[in-house]
Amino acid sequence: MAFRLSNLKIRDQILLLTVPPLFALLTAVGLLFYGYWLVAQTTNSVEKAQESVVRTETLLRHATEMRMGIRNYLLTGQPSSFLTDYHLSARSVADDLAALRALESPYPSKIAALEAIQAEIARWKQQWVAPLLEGGAESKARAKMAGEKEENRQFRMVRDSLLQLLRQEQKATEGRIAGAERMMHGALALGVLVSLLFGGMLFVLARIVGRMIEHPVQQLIDASERVTRGDFHSRLPLEVQNEFGTLAGSFLHMTQALRHEGEELSALKRFSEAVTQCTSENEVYDHILHSLQERFHPSQVIIFRLRPEEDLLEAVATLVPLPKELRDWPVMEGKHSCKAVRMGRPFRVNDVTLEPLCPGKFALPGEGSYYCGPLIAGGIIIGAVRLEGARDFWTPERESLLESYLSGAASVLSNLRLLQTMREQANIDPLTGLYNRRFCEDYARKLMAMARRKDTPLGFIMMDLDHFKSFNDIYGHEVGDRILRHFAKTVTQAMRETNLTARIGGEEFVVLLPDTGPKACQMVAERIRKAVAHMTVPSGTDKPLPQITVSLGVAVYPSHGTSLEEVLQASDRALYESKRGGRNRTTLYVEETETAG
Repeated sequence: MAFRLSNLKIRDQILLLTVPPLFALLTAVGLLFYGYWLVAQTTNSVEKAQESVVRTETLLRHATEMRMGIRNYLLTGQPSSFLTDYHLSARSVADDLAALRALESPYPSKIAALEAIQAEIARWKQQWVAPLLEGGAESKARAKMAGEKEENRQFRMVRDSLLQLLRQEQKATEGRIAGAERMMHGALALGVLVSLLFGGMLFVLARIVGRMIEHPVQQLIDASERVTRGDFHSRLPLEVQNEFGTLAGSFLHMTQALRHEGEELSALKRFSEAVTQCTSENEVYDHILHSLQERFHPSQVIIFRLRPEEDLLEAVATLVPLPKELRDWPVMEGKHSCKAVRMGRPFRVNDVTLEPLCPGKFALPGEGSYYCGPLIAGGIIIGAVRLEGARDFWTPERESLLESYLSGAASVLSNLRLLQTMREQANIDPLTGLYNRRFCEDYARKLMAMARRKDTPLGFIMMDLDHFKSFNDIYGHEVGDRILRHFAKTVTQAMRETNLTARIGGEEFVVLLPDTGPKACQMVAERIRKAVAHMTVPSGTDKPLPQITVSLGVAVYPSHGTSLEEVLQASDRALYESKRGGRNRTTLYVEETETAG
């Protein structure tokens, strides 16, 4: 992969980007020290040059004083003072020459010039001074008369050499001072240039680093804002190998997790909304199967309904049909044989070939895993749901999500059952268990509308227990209630399941018979009458109850009326005819016009 600066870690990026300005800074510091050193060297050189000039001037002065001392001695002949001046000046000249030699040691040409001057001074002393000091009066007079011209020439040479050396030193000093000034100006300009370069590099690098950091940070900020608005489909084009790449990967993973969780919550919300709109348990079961299949993709789903009064769990819905031997009786005997129902918490098997299975052993899978969760509403277990899947499929996250589905379904099922119970309590007579008058009238109108569309008859049998009031008066209301319950049970057993029996008054009952004509209605009525005549009701005492009979009146829609009121009135008139004809009989309604004829 090609090298990219953005792929480096932030620390390495900053380190790499700080190398050039650091190098420039070190260069500037080095140049500063170098300039300082040059200035110091130049200053030292200038000082030495100035000292050389001073020494050269001093040498010239001492040489002049030395000559003046010896010439005064020659003119006056007084050795005491002038020779002392001479010797002092001579020693000063020697010291000056030694000092100049030390100062000019780095410059061989100047050393040669100093040695030449020293040689001329020595020759002057040897050729002219020594004879004066060593000879007598005659030698002095001869030197005075004959050597003055030569002495002037020799000393002039010394003086000219010293003056030339002095001019050279002055000129060198001026040059060094000018060089020092140029060097200082150059050092200052170089320092300003390096400072500008350093500042420019810092500015450019700061912009580069700022953009390298600002761009991915801004991308992350924008992506975060989109996530807060519910947009989980943002992409981060941060294909780098540094901390920003790691952060982008973590952010993307978090976004995907949030999106997945949001989708799960949305699906769970849709499931909750769908099941709350269901009006029957079977409709809830269909939604459970569909939602669990869509979310978990199980190989099988079995929904059990707990029947506590019968101590069994009935399989009421399945994703895949049950084995043939279980379809006729899809029941798990003993509710506690299901571990989920017995423990009141989920039971999970990750590998059915290795782990202990549910003792209920109802259509257990031969491979993979399964999860059985109880349906609990209000702390009461109303059933269970089993899901079968691949081995090790049930992770804590999936279990938690599945429990949310089962909890919502259990609440809806419990509410539907409670609603059904309340509906039954509102429509059923509590004493006999038969439907009451209100339900009977509503149901009769629906049957009449259906009969009208199909053009089929609808039979009505009105029934009234004979002498029931005397039973209550003689044996009490408890025996009367017992008679009513036995009567309701006898009538129900004497009819088909499609027929409906209702209690519409104290001892008055009605039977609705769909698709039944007058003759068939009379046959059913007779069957009821005979069954009641053979009915035995315990009195609760040693004295048995007398025979109980019932009178019946039959009317058929639409032959005997086009409305419910008319048909009920017709059957009631037929019942009155049975009563008037001696009771314990069945009478088919006959219109008055037919009777009069």
